Amino acid sequence: MLDQGRKGMKTLALLRWQVALGLSVVALVASGCTGGASSVGDQASEPTPRQHLAALAKRYSQANTYQDAGELRFLVDGAPEDEYRTLPFSVALERPNKVRLHALDTMSVADGEKFRAIVQSLPGQVLSLPCPQALKLSALDQDEMLRQAMRGQLDVDMPQLVLLLAEDPMDTISRDCTPLQLPDSEFQGKKCGRIALQGPSGKAVLWIEKDSGLLVKYEFPLDEIRKQFPLARLWAEFRGAKVDEAVDAVAFQVELPGEVKLVNQFVMPPPDEPPAILSQPVDEFTFVTLDGTALGNQSLAGKVVVIDLWATWCGWCFEGLPLLEQVYQQYKDNDQVEFLAVSKDDPAVTNAKVQEAFAKHNLTVPIARDLEQVADRVFQLKGLPTTIVLGRDGTVQDYHIGYDAHLAETLPAKIDRLLDGENLAQQHLDQYHEAKRLYEQRLSEVLVGGGQSTDRVPETARIPGLTE
Repeated sequence: MLDQGRKGMKTLALLRWQVALGLSVVALVASGCTGGASSVGDQASEPTPRQHLAALAKRYSQANTYQDAGELRFLVDGAPEDEYRTLPFSVALERPNKVRLHALDTMSVADGEKFRAIVQSLPGQVLSLPCPQALKLSALDQDEMLRQAMRGQLDVDMPQLVLLLAEDPMDTISRDCTPLQLPDSEFQGKKCGRIALQGPSGKAVLWIEKDSGLLVKYEFPLDEIRKQFPLARLWAEFRGAKVDEAVDAVAFQVELPGEVKLVNQFVMPPPDEPPAILSQPVDEFTFVTLDGTALGNQSLAGKVVVIDLWATWCGWCFEGLPLLEQVYQQYKDNDQVEFLAVSKDDPAVTNAKVQEAFAKHNLTVPIARDLEQVADRVFQLKGLPTTIVLGRDGTVQDYHIGYDAHLAETLPAKIDRLLDGENLAQQHLDQYHEAKRLYEQRLSEVLVGGGQSTDRVPETARIPGLTE
């Protein structure tokens, strides 16, 4: 059965980073602090670390406006300093109740009357709620799906939002931590004071610019991350941070395309629509084995056929082929099941090179070649690797694009069910249509004002990703 489940918020964040890290890192404060703050004894000549934090909290909580355009940066184990990965974020705020926030795949805009939000992984929906008289952190938590998408698996707030919108920013940012004064340093040519917050999850470091009194860098506590990635580093840079300067009114405007629905609660969409080829008989095709034997519809008729389309240059193919090998070993003596690893390499690539690639990975799945590139048309090929399962009747019963980490566990069950005469494709189609029906029903229950918007603003106010 086609294996295309729902895409959860957290999984999308991980695919975007393309890092095998058990933490998605869009949300930008992770002091690891959960209780009351410790204080350091006052000194006559120098403010204490806690007093520095109090001054920082006051600077933000009393600001009428705030703007930044920063980046979250992550350094993978052992990578050179200049090979960090980045994810942009931005905040524009005007009290009492206007904000524009971009974080991970979310965008939120409050214009003083309405609070609107979009999550890229929830297409066709725009959250629309009344704007509170005064913005608080809780306003960003009104919808659970938005909350998860903004925060990721760390499940924490961005530090500048804590400082700007928390009821008690000083308490929130320093709970259960010991504030420590670190030596001053420079960041991007700016002199900065540094305060460490030592908490249960490790040490967070706040870099506070001397001249502006604003946060310009935040180093995340890494104790949990470094259990898996001992050399990992994670920090946020708040570029262009400024307070009490006019914010362009365009920042709080939004134009919504007519095809989206306004909702008072996000609804999880159904799985991706199955490919049109699912459950359909395939056109005539012929592949050629390395010894020159032709294999096609007629020679494979009456069997369950597993076709894996791959190429010698495809890295992800060689992540999945060892899993296919495990399944092949279970069925290689079953004359009712056929496995074909079909190379999509150019004819200029020799059979010896193709065989060499398999030998290097200790693979014994039978190899065939698509020298005339018929699979592109017959199987509507869109990428590699692609795994297709044909039923005894020659119809497409399962179709999966990309690497499937669970193939060794799920494919045997599919093969057995097909051998028992089940129609997996029809079952999947029925499940998809039922999920779509339930989604549309749920969506109709959360529509705001019929779901349509009449908002129209100048072209300059269009929000990338929402209107383009």
